[in-house]
Amino acid sequence: MFAKWVRLNFRWAVATGIGITVLMVILRSEAPATGSSGPASTRPERQRPGRAQDISTAFSGIAGETDCVRRDARLLALAGRWIDASPEDALDFAFGLPPGEVRDTFLRQLCVGWARKDAEEALAWSDRLDHAADRRRVRETICNAVAESDPRLAVGLALRHGSDGDGSDGLLENLSMQWANHEPTAALDWVRAQPGGEWHDRLMARVAFILSKSDPHAAACRVAEEMEPGPAQTEAIISVLHQWASLDPTAASEWVEGFPAGQLRERALGELAGCLSLEEPALPGD
Repeated sequence: MFAKWVRLNFRWAVATGIGITVLMVILRSEAPATGSSGPASTRPERQRPGRAQDISTAFSGIAGETDCVRRDARLLALAGRWIDASPEDALDFAFGLPPGEVRDTFLRQLCVGWARKDAEEALAWSDRLDHAADRRRVRETICNAVAESDPRLAVGLALRHGSDGDGSDGLLENLSMQWANHEPTAALDWVRAQPGGEWHDRLMARVAFILSKSDPHAAACRVAEEMEPGPAQTEAIISVLHQWASLDPTAASEWVEGFPAGQLRERALGELAGCLSLEEPALPGD
């Protein structure tokens, strides 16, 4: 209201001492940003280390490094600076590099660095990438970085950002295995709560394999009772059996003896025989 009143009473404003300077400050505060045809962007500005070409200049001095260890260390330092300044700009630049080891290394370092700083923000940015392959690549790198310290969180992030529906090859299976290594009971409970079907069985097979290293009997029960009959279940049973035979051959043998006659039983017996033969000490002269 005050700004509108001043515009209508410009001569009075000047005469009474409000002054042109005050008026210009008011008008400038209401004007859109330079070059904008609409309201100013609400996206927060980042502190950048310089102009956009700064990253290209810094990178050009690294890409030709012949010592791979030194090159990767310098790339890591550059990635760290740009993660603090403008990770979006850095990743845009990295995606524009020619395919090769240097590009892959720099992309991975940027994704890991951003994941450790703000994984949710990094994944939200990846969701806006045009190409599905780029989205999957960035998402997988970020989620795996998070899983190093918190696999439960990594699973949740992966689910929230669509990795169960866009062809991400094995991301959730791998994350569930890492979770099972840290918290086997929690990971197993989560898998058991998933809807039945192929996806459930893939997850169960991965988690049961991890569980079989410490509790093969429980793992055997899960794959035998909670997976649909078929190739996935067969492979899961054989994986669990292999682990069980290395820990307790007698118990593993008793489990297999209870299988009904058929291809699964025959294959399990063959797997068991192979495992037991590896346990037998070699005779002198063999």
